[in-house]
Amino acid sequence: MKTPPFRVPLVLVGVLSAGLVFHASAAEPEPQKAAPSKKPKADKPKAEAADKQSPPSSLGKPDYLPEQARSLLRQKMERHGQDARDLMYGVTLLQYDVARAAARHISAEPRIIRPLPGGEADLNALLPERFFVLQDEARLRARAVSEAAEKRDDQALAESYGRLVETCVACHSTYLNHR
Repeated sequence: MKTPPFRVPLVLVGVLSAGLVFHASAAEPEPQKAAPSKKPKADKPKAEAADKQSPPSSLGKPDYLPEQARSLLRQKMERHGQDARDLMYGVTLLQYDVARAAARHISAEPRIIRPLPGGEADLNALLPERFFVLQDEARLRARAVSEAAEKRDDQALAESYGRLVETCVACHSTYLNHR
């Protein structure tokens, strides 16, 4: 029996959604109690306290980029990250208009241009060529997500979103590892 081709992207969407929902619920502050408890609180074990920490919300810092370049990229990626979160929720919850709008934002985001001949000293010359290839691929894949959302085609939406996330992970790996 063959597995439908959209099953892997659906599983990917499900895992990512569960992770973000878990992250969101773990990050919510506990409601304040009306009256303080009379019992003294025992110190929580370190392992339990570590479980309550939320995962990091940004990538690590690559050693090969100076702070100035990381700062410029961080500004772009913060906007991009919000669009990616909106897209994840829009796709997962089948909110087609939200998914379409977020995918359009991602595909229309200004690109970081490739280094120009003679521009070896430019900050963008520090990024590997694969970064630029994946940036272009992400734009095309975000357009496919937008088109699937426009058509309200759940299978195409899941598949195109899964391919976009694959590109995102590859780009993040390229950025961090300079390959």
